[in-house]
Amino acid sequence: MNTSSQTLRVQGAPIRLLMQLLTDRPDLPAVTYHIDSIIPSLLDIAVHRGQFAEFEAWRQALGLAVPEERSYGGDTWVAVSGLVQDVQVTLTGHGKTAEVAAYVAEHVAVAA
Repeated sequence: MNTSSQTLRVQGAPIRLLMQLLTDRPDLPAVTYHIDSIIPSLLDIAVHRGQFAEFEAWRQALGLAVPEERSYGGDTWVAVSGLVQDVQVTLTGHGKTAEVAAYVAEHVAVAA
């Protein structure tokens, strides 16, 4: 039973963005994504296991800026956020510390 006053319609913008990517870029690698009912205009996309070529393909397809390296405790990752077709997209790439450092070194040098 749905006790929320919201319907699927409020999540339409991120769903439409994913549908457009499916149509325009069906070759993009499969990733983990999350659309929240609390903030329905937010789309979180995550790439795991140090697959930074996949992360880069998604970053370029979405037109997002060069990501920043982040860490908390023993975990290190890269993340970038931006507005894509009225959807706030956060793209994160997870991997081992050395994999993250290599990706950041390569892409920060390219962006500089």
